[in-house]
Amino acid sequence: MREITSVQNALVKKVVELKLKKFRQETGTFFLEGKRAVAEAVQADWGIEKLFFTAPYKKVWEQLAGDKVDSYQVTDSIMAKLSSTENPQGIGAVVKIKAQPALTDFAWNKGLVLVLDGVRDPGNVGTIIRTADAAGAKAVVLLAETAELFNPKVVRSTMGSLFHLPVFTEVSKETLTQWCSAKKLPLWATCLEGAENLFTAAWPTRTVLVMGSEAQGVSADLLAKADKKVFLPMTGKAESLNVAVAAGICLFAGPDFR
Repeated sequence: MREITSVQNALVKKVVELKLKKFRQETGTFFLEGKRAVAEAVQADWGIEKLFFTAPYKKVWEQLAGDKVDSYQVTDSIMAKLSSTENPQGIGAVVKIKAQPALTDFAWNKGLVLVLDGVRDPGNVGTIIRTADAAGAKAVVLLAETAELFNPKVVRSTMGSLFHLPVFTEVSKETLTQWCSAKKLPLWATCLEGAENLFTAAWPTRTVLVMGSEAQGVSADLLAKADKKVFLPMTGKAESLNVAVAAGICLFAGPDFR
């Protein structure tokens, strides 16, 4: 364990760069904040490359990693610079992005795979991944126009759930539809027109469900290829639901709960 006391330290500057997607992609790493999240990453065997902590978190560091990981005790001002939150916890880590198998190789026997099409708000994407984990979804697929998985707000909003279930990223629509066709997977999509009530729909044993952004919905080309369209009935006067809320309802209405 070493100590860093200057915010101008070269390593600190390198880690701060991970707030930008460009540097996450170049290094294949991201910065993870908080005791619980770092513990989840360790338990899930994601590679911790460097660990940073403030003095009050020294015992936490010893419990999580100790001398097994390249570790640095830093000041509160340095932790604030590394963090993407206003009130950071005193521990964070540079984590190696774990390679996922190709979507086309993924198989499961029963349940739901949730696909996000153009959901750009990082907080919503992270919350949906967390909810998918809670609902027992088999995987989450992020299509190319969706917020990046390792965006700091996405990571924070997953509350560690990104370490619990497969999340396939930067997937093209063509790859998705070809996979569904090759594996004979029912492709469902949420929309308002020509759709069936999702609460009364007969969910297949395996279902791939696509949800779009609040503004645009599922893209027209995916709707055209969907085997079934479903909608979420609303009896009140609200025009729409937040996509993370709607996704949660769909997840708990799906095949895992039938």
